[in-house]
Amino acid sequence: MMTAFFQPLAPVLTLIGVGMGLITLECFPRWKMASVKAWFAILGTGAALALVFWLGIPTPHGIADSSPEWVRALPRFLNVDQTSWISFGAISLFTLLSVIFTAPYFLQSDSRTEILALLLFAASGMMLLVSANSLLMVFLALELLSLPTYVLVGIHRTDRQSSEAALKYFLFGSFASVLLLLGITLLYAQHATMSLPELSRAISASGTLPADRAFSYAGMALLLSAAAFKVGAVPFHMWVPDAYQGAPTPITGFMGSSIKLAGFGLLLRLAWALFSPLASDWIRVLLLLSALTMVIGNVAALTQNNLKRLFAYSSISHAGYLILGVCAMPNQNYQALFYYLVVYGLMFLGAFAVLAVIEKAAKNLEIYTLSGMGFTHPFWGGLLALFALSAAGIPPTAGFLAKYFLLLEAMRAGFVPWVVVAVLSSLIGVYYYLRILVYLYMKESKETLRLKSPTWSYSWAVFFCAACLILLTLIPNF
Repeated sequence: MMTAFFQPLAPVLTLIGVGMGLITLECFPRWKMASVKAWFAILGTGAALALVFWLGIPTPHGIADSSPEWVRALPRFLNVDQTSWISFGAISLFTLLSVIFTAPYFLQSDSRTEILALLLFAASGMMLLVSANSLLMVFLALELLSLPTYVLVGIHRTDRQSSEAALKYFLFGSFASVLLLLGITLLYAQHATMSLPELSRAISASGTLPADRAFSYAGMALLLSAAAFKVGAVPFHMWVPDAYQGAPTPITGFMGSSIKLAGFGLLLRLAWALFSPLASDWIRVLLLLSALTMVIGNVAALTQNNLKRLFAYSSISHAGYLILGVCAMPNQNYQALFYYLVVYGLMFLGAFAVLAVIEKAAKNLEIYTLSGMGFTHPFWGGLLALFALSAAGIPPTAGFLAKYFLLLEAMRAGFVPWVVVAVLSSLIGVYYYLRILVYLYMKESKETLRLKSPTWSYSWAVFFCAACLILLTLIPNF
């Protein structure tokens, strides 16, 4: 009984336990426990990742009828299927890398332990979000994810840009939460349940006239709008550039990888687990959002000179490609979508880890700081070039294969005009990614920066991101 209950929750409970343990360690003298806390966070997150692989995908049965009510209630709130378990693994990996990148970045900060704990709490919220089987769990998980992230974005309390970014993110996030709650209210008012499968069956059984499904359509619009905010889709994207630029650089990497994956996990749950009876209606809307997101994200990135804002608009454009993938995969055939999310997450984390090293030396992240770095610092320059090429989708990188597989699925689904838009917008994106390579290898450096890796584990973690991208290029079905 207990095994059937705790196995699906083991990675989530591990992250929460480690986060609570970090807070407990704050009771000890900081000068003695600084490195211990960092390694405790790293090993704890690694344990959560190991549990995902060791336990395997939980079986859908195993909870006896004689079990207590709180045990038998688990399937009503969480559906830990193959899709969500794969998401658990990706979230654990991205969080582990984020902890490795974040700990040395805040080495001199008095808030380092709290920052690491907030990262783990946010990651546990992501896991609950991608496995939610009830609208109540969706809301609770979304808040568990969002509240720590608001704090992380504004953790530099004396930095005006960071405080402004946190305020904007909080206000937009609160608005998205209101939309989500209002949508939940409308759906519950009509169907008297919050279970995603039960709601889907109720929507399917309701009449076909628009009046019979008025609350369902309104709830769908509100819930999908909230999910579009989390993934940074147009027109809900205005918070992304400011939040990414104002947040500490490793936190931006965490937001662009883990939170992006969790956002699309939510979108998949809402689109195909809840609103599949209305698919013919919402697919047309999401396809339009996809096209706008791809084009606006890439066009806006063309004029950016700040590297964090450039990658922020790049993140918006990638959300457009992924939304197209969501529309093209009605039969839970999500391999291409998750391949894209994993490749994108590794690229984004690696790129921002390199940018964090540059930021420490240059004190800013304008694109001209990269001048000549490909020759003066071949290790960091080469890694950043690899990440940029992968983000641009240049053959034969993993980024190219990710776009190819995703657009191939869209072609099979009959979305040929939208695939053409995706290809054309990708060509626009190549320009600003190649600007990075031009500055790395074709511009002379006016001043020599002394780039130094904070720790040996930091360098190995960045190299690991690059190695995984190469491995996923050679073995796409790995």
